[in-house]
Amino acid sequence: MAIDVMLVEQIAASDPRPVDPAAMEHQLRLQKSMGGCRSAYDDRRVREWIEWNLRLQRTASEMTAAAARPTLAAIEAFYQANRENFRGCAVFEASHIVKHINAQQSEEQARTGIEAALTDLQNGAAFAEAANRHSDCKDKGGDLGQFLAGTMVQEFEDAIRDLKPGERTGIFRTPFGFHIAELRSKTPAGPLDFQEVREDIKKVLTKVEEHKEYLRVVAELRSRADIRWIPEAAKPEQNHESAEARVSAGEGAYCNTAK
Repeated sequence: MAIDVMLVEQIAASDPRPVDPAAMEHQLRLQKSMGGCRSAYDDRRVREWIEWNLRLQRTASEMTAAAARPTLAAIEAFYQANRENFRGCAVFEASHIVKHINAQQSEEQARTGIEAALTDLQNGAAFAEAANRHSDCKDKGGDLGQFLAGTMVQEFEDAIRDLKPGERTGIFRTPFGFHIAELRSKTPAGPLDFQEVREDIKKVLTKVEEHKEYLRVVAELRSRADIRWIPEAAKPEQNHESAEARVSAGEGAYCNTAK
């Protein structure tokens, strides 16, 4: 709620401690990098924004410092209750022959090239030999090595998903051009063991406990605060900018004075 946010912001604003200068500089460099700014950068307003966010983060962190930490038993119980959801990705190992469609090679030229590769394969040529002769990616005989499901473009994965090791596709197309692929091995997706997901579960359960603690602390702040609704008509006149801000927020404003 808006009142809860205001209470937390008041604590952050009233904290006399300065923020960590190193954290300020790190965040400033990060913002400049994300914005593509390298020189002639007026960072005053950005510094103010960064400082405010660091104050809020520090306040929130201290509010949740007393949160319970998940025990090993709780982590393992969560794993056992949800173990069917902890599954790794399938792993493929494959090779391919590709003829790109680009400014240097038309679709017709690429199609002719991939058909020549297919003819060689049908006549008994080894896949690596055909790849080295015809592919636009000749490195290692077209060997792609191992890769996780979801790594390749969808059209490529669709083409190899149901193959058995040693089988190859016909000609298929992806956004890169025409391909022929050969599956060398496939490890199906399977359940992950507890040690593989233990730290991830711990992080999730920790966040849950921190959120509970945050809500508890905010509720305590609300119980000690004097929160009043001040109608707009009862507020003293201020400058034009402030008046516009008040109107945009409604016909009045909340005011808090801690007891």
